[in-house]
Amino acid sequence: MKVKMKYISMLLVAVLITVIVAACSSNNSNNGKNSNNSNISNASTAENSEQANDSINDAIKDPYELTLSIPVFGAIPKDLAEVQAEINKITQAEINTTVTILPISIGAFGQQMNLMMSSGEKLDLAFVFGAGGMYNSYAVSGKILPIDGLFPKYGEGITEAVGAEYIEGATVDGKIYGVPTNHAFAQKPAIYMRKDLVEKHNIDVASIKSFEDLGSVFKTIKDNEPGIVPLASGLTSPLEYYRTYDRLGDGYGVLPEFDNGLKVENYYESTEYADLLNVVRDWYTSGYINKDAATTQSTPVDLVKANKAFSYMMSSKPETLGQEERLAGKELVVVDLLPTAYSTTNDLLVGLWTIAQQSENPERAMMFLDLMYTNQDIVNLMMWGVENKHYVKVSDNVIDYPTGVDASNIGYSMQAWLVSNPFISYTIKTDDPELWNNTKAYNESATKSKALGFAFSSEPVKNEITALNNVVNQYKKILQTGTIDPAKKLSEFNAKLKDAGIDKVIAEKQKQLDAWAAAKK
Repeated sequence: MKVKMKYISMLLVAVLITVIVAACSSNNSNNGKNSNNSNISNASTAENSEQANDSINDAIKDPYELTLSIPVFGAIPKDLAEVQAEINKITQAEINTTVTILPISIGAFGQQMNLMMSSGEKLDLAFVFGAGGMYNSYAVSGKILPIDGLFPKYGEGITEAVGAEYIEGATVDGKIYGVPTNHAFAQKPAIYMRKDLVEKHNIDVASIKSFEDLGSVFKTIKDNEPGIVPLASGLTSPLEYYRTYDRLGDGYGVLPEFDNGLKVENYYESTEYADLLNVVRDWYTSGYINKDAATTQSTPVDLVKANKAFSYMMSSKPETLGQEERLAGKELVVVDLLPTAYSTTNDLLVGLWTIAQQSENPERAMMFLDLMYTNQDIVNLMMWGVENKHYVKVSDNVIDYPTGVDASNIGYSMQAWLVSNPFISYTIKTDDPELWNNTKAYNESATKSKALGFAFSSEPVKNEITALNNVVNQYKKILQTGTIDPAKKLSEFNAKLKDAGIDKVIAEKQKQLDAWAAAKK
């Protein structure tokens, strides 16, 4: 309702101005003073009011079909069309727009998005990952549009919902190209384990304090649960979430311990990285990690859901346990592997909603984006599906599964961090009803990286970044899943990174970071 009310308010202001000016003009005419000027003023005001009216009406007078792309983890929800139909009932009434949701499997997401952006295929709103440099790359290459100019007229609700300071964190080369989803803007690495097997084997979760402590847990599962791999690795590897540093965007040059006096270093050359690779290699050779870890297109949670795995690694945030339990269809136990949650620009920009370069109506796309962040009905549809089919209300803000429905057979589900603004959504009965308030508090209490807010622009070293990506694609997965002995390949990996220009990228990143820090003083 906010978008439509905003337009109506503008019309009322224009009408009010016209009435006031007309009244003043009438008084002037009755006094016999400046009657000609009053007529001119009257005509001018009426003309301006008419132009404003026409401009506002023009923005939504014609129906528009908007296409939105979103990554999907696991199977495409079979009831997506029903959810889409319910969303369209709202958007047609609010902004004369229908929305087509285009789900893309996460395994093919990057490739499919590149093809769509390059081919000019129908696309308006696109979810873009901040990690791995996707957002930055799309911004500097023109695949997504700068949206700064659209906020004042069409995105005021977004600014209020997310916060201006967080939106500014999405700045690339002085312009904003996307809106971060509301979620926990900090994280710490954690292990997610099947609760039934933890209890069955009396695993002492309190004894798990670090990454290295997990070996004995994995051995218990290996020895007692034939056919179940202790640690699942798939599209993400065990080390992907274990970070003691700020990635500073792409990870080619990081900030150790989230500070390091703002000195950028090559993590791949660090002793810590080598030691962690050795641990993972030992796990792999011990049979603790699935043998196809470097090649499978399954997600780790898929393997747990299919009863093929006991655990997987991911970040720990207030909202993730319930979310992961719904994806796995099982109760899980989560144990943090580091004591402190840190907030970095990468955590802020986990995912962003952007307007694609080929959008035929960026204004309408921004109007819908505003609804995505402010309209509770749309948020709940995108996150939970259709009431009385995919959920039933327990109280005003708490929901549960309908009779006969659970996480394993539900026809629609979506991960919270993909949805624009879960802070105004319902919470499911199994979650803490204060989940989203707790998430806001979590954000406020997290330790902030010294480089929080810094966004690296890779444009000056884009050729080197391409070369480095090719090297990483060749070596990183096989090293970080333990598939290959690091004693044989780590030095080769680092040599190839040197040849590809990692030192040049680090120098450029240091230069930009220094300039950013100086500007903040």
